[in-house]
Amino acid sequence: MTKDQFVAKFKATRAVFLSTLNGLQEQEASVASGPAGDWVTIKDLIGHIASWEREVLIADEMIKRGEESYLGKLNFDEFNRAQSEHRRNWSLAQVMAELDLNYEALLMAWDEYEDDDGPFGPATWQPEGPDSLYWLISHQVEHGSDIARRRGLQVVFPQ
Repeated sequence: MTKDQFVAKFKATRAVFLSTLNGLQEQEASVASGPAGDWVTIKDLIGHIASWEREVLIADEMIKRGEESYLGKLNFDEFNRAQSEHRRNWSLAQVMAELDLNYEALLMAWDEYEDDDGPFGPATWQPEGPDSLYWLISHQVEHGSDIARRRGLQVVFPQ
């Protein structure tokens, strides 16, 4: 997959993800609607995506400065739990603002790479592999599908 193909799929997936949030209000976003765990509310799921996109942005800046990325060294369960707790008292508007800002910042960060280069080289854009960022797309599909289910919506994510 090329960088352009990856970015196009990321954008298309984000559009469908956002469609699962149309008309979402604070009450619905904040009520427990899922199993016990880190993403009990829809707002938790939105914050989860925003938090990982933020970490990718931080790692990208580190790499551009010649530093080693720490993404692969994170304990995912601990990170998810801490980020969920951190955002638990945020309003829906705050979580949505972070999601929107991170999305725009990611597109700008990726635009700085020439051709198919990326923070982890061409492997950045591939669907699999330790250096792939494709999981950013997969997260939107997985959690967007969960939000749609919780809200009784029918959505189709790009293949």
